[in-house]
Amino acid sequence: MSSNKPTRKFSTGATSHRKRQMSLLVEKDGHVNAPLQTLYLGISAVFADDHTAVIALAIHDTVYLNDFSIKHISLDEDMREGQDLIADHIINEVETYEHENFVKFIGAGLPVTLKYMSPSLCSRLWLDLDIVPVVLRPDHEAKEKNFWDVKRVDEQADSMARKCILNFGPSLVPHLQVGYRGIVQTDAGFRVHLTNLQNHKDTCSSATWGAMQFYANKLREKKTKIAFFSATPQGGGVALMRHALVRLSRLLGVDVTWYVPKPRPGVFRITKNQHNILQGVSHPDQRISDAEKAAISDWIEDNAKRYWLSEGGPLRPPEEGGADVIIIDDPQMPGLVPMIKRLTPDRPVLYRSHIQIRSDLVANEGSPQNDIWNYLWSNIKDSDLFISHPIPKFVPHTVPKEKVVYLPATTDWIDGLNKHMNKWDTGYYAHIYNQQCRNQRMTELDWPNRKYIAQVARFDPAKGIPTVIDSYAEFRRRCDEANISDVPQLVV
Repeated sequence: MSSNKPTRKFSTGATSHRKRQMSLLVEKDGHVNAPLQTLYLGISAVFADDHTAVIALAIHDTVYLNDFSIKHISLDEDMREGQDLIADHIINEVETYEHENFVKFIGAGLPVTLKYMSPSLCSRLWLDLDIVPVVLRPDHEAKEKNFWDVKRVDEQADSMARKCILNFGPSLVPHLQVGYRGIVQTDAGFRVHLTNLQNHKDTCSSATWGAMQFYANKLREKKTKIAFFSATPQGGGVALMRHALVRLSRLLGVDVTWYVPKPRPGVFRITKNQHNILQGVSHPDQRISDAEKAAISDWIEDNAKRYWLSEGGPLRPPEEGGADVIIIDDPQMPGLVPMIKRLTPDRPVLYRSHIQIRSDLVANEGSPQNDIWNYLWSNIKDSDLFISHPIPKFVPHTVPKEKVVYLPATTDWIDGLNKHMNKWDTGYYAHIYNQQCRNQRMTELDWPNRKYIAQVARFDPAKGIPTVIDSYAEFRRRCDEANISDVPQLVV
């Protein structure tokens, strides 16, 4: 409900020619072929008095301010109960602007004060409009504490838009941030606030949520520090799981940190070969030489001594500020296990195996798999638990049964890979996909005219992509035999 105070509406936008052209395109082909203009948003709000909020929206491309609006909204007591009127107004304004002007907002910058004024705004921007909300501490570098407050609300919104843009790279995704000691600062240095606890609670049963809260409370009460170590901060399933876990842990107030080593290009190739050998997808004669094993060990030791075992590092004893529980992910980093156990023999160290280890090949004495596993097991054997996917064949015979526990891979139902998206945003991404297909001279996606089957995986020899393609080919042959013409496409 708006008051009679002065407002400033958006005054620019798409030309009438572009609107007509885009409307005809959407009418003919749906949203998939609609090339939306990408923009960024700045948002700010202040209380004019106890019953009125002044909200400013500033729209930017990567260079210029395109447009802005100012609106006064009433916050009467009888309207406040259980509602977030500020978020309601912003979501409605932004969605209307997108649809009227055929644009797609990539990110929205807002001051930390607005996050508390409108608790549901960030999650609604993310879940309802697929906009990445970037919460910024305005002018933190200024010596004058009131410098931000002397700005007009429209100036604040413009500042938020400009600072928001700095958090995105050329591919329109937030920059990956890795800080001192290799700590992975998820969500653009913890500035992106995608969800709240209620959003996560809505994805599971009350029993599951209660069990999770029970253990989270225990960890908080005991001030337990948990540290994860893996090889890379992005690119695969382990990274997806760790980003999600750190994100949820911060919402719960649980002390979880995630570290990655400083990379060495040559070592990375060796570790990939190591992966492929263990999974049985490498050349039958491929092996890891003693020199290559030494290179991996030297890389791990160098990172540990330089960043993690030094004063204040996460591998120092807990009484010196180190982590209480340590989890080592995958076979790149197990060289840390004996170092940790030599320093703190009683500290829990868990090894998490995320890959399909060909235990049948490992059991063959003298095989490449047996050789590399013996090298890895010499370090892993000191860990307290061996956590595997819930498939017994993935656990080599040398691992004592009393150390083995099973845990399936997990995913965040409301991250960018899994959350529900409306037709507008789905069409935006489908158009980008078809652009890439055209660039590569590949068949374009004909959705929604045709359904499609999707295989989501890295292009890795062990991900089963050739099997998927062979299966799809057989499926097409059987459809032809059955005279089925409406055949789904395959997206890999």
